[in-house]
Amino acid sequence: MIIQGQDGKLDIGHVRRGNMNLKDFLSEDIELAENAASKRDTLRLEMKCNKAVSLMKEISKLFKKTYGVSTSNPVLYNNLKDFEQLASDADMKYGGWFEFAKGNPDYEK
Repeated sequence: MIIQGQDGKLDIGHVRRGNMNLKDFLSEDIELAENAASKRDTLRLEMKCNKAVSLMKEISKLFKKTYGVSTSNPVLYNNLKDFEQLASDADMKYGGWFEFAKGNPDYEK
């Protein structure tokens, strides 16, 4: 909030955000890079996530093969679709994170 001081100059007022003064909050240096992972660690984690997604997809295929899933049995069919959706969601979440984090100096050194 901008207010006019007694001397006629414009000053930043004391707008509160929680227990912190907004002026202090805006002038504070935030250091996210201290928690950044190395490129090698990021790549290792991404490879493990990709392996987990591959295993989930393989589990779906084995479930279908083992139980002979068809649309005539809704319990098996719904479980198969749940397994496939789980693999798809994991792939999307992991992929989205690593696309965001790669090259971002706050998350990767």
